[in-house]
This record gives sequence, structure tokens and C-alpha cells, in this order.
Amino acid sequence: MTPEQRLDRVERILGLFAGEGRRWRARSRQQDEKINMLIQAQMETTEQINKLTDSQKQTEKVLAAFIRSLGKDPNGLLES
Repeated sequence: MTPEQRLDRVERILGLFAGEGRRWRARSRQQDEKINMLIQAQMETTEQINKLTDSQKQTEKVLAAFIRSLGKDPNGLLES
């Protein structure tokens, strides 16, 4: 193999390495974007659950007040 052929071969190999590096970086960016989307979705889900929990607590308070207004305890027994 002549020195010129060797240099051509090294240049070709370096080009392959550079191309693979670019592809790896692109895949890494895509993966980061997907992870960020998952994080955002989880944050939104947590917020919705918190709102639902607050709503459920409010409903329980209103229901307890309604039951008390009927003169019964929460188990349905008449209070004396």
C-alpha cells in the first residue's frame, strides 16, 4: 500500500467517524427532547391529580355538612 493510499484510507475512516459522531449527536438530541416531553407530561399529570385531590376534599366537606344538616351522623344513624 502506497503512502497516498494509506492517507486516503485514513481520511475515509476519519470521515466515517465524523459521520457517526453527527448521527450520535442527533439521536442524543432526539432522546433529550423525548425525555423533556415525558417530564412535562408528568408535571401536568401531577398538577391534575393535585387539583382532583383538592376537589375531592372539598366534596367530602360539603357532603359531611349535608349529612350533619339532616341530623344524622356520617354512618346514617340519627343523632340524639
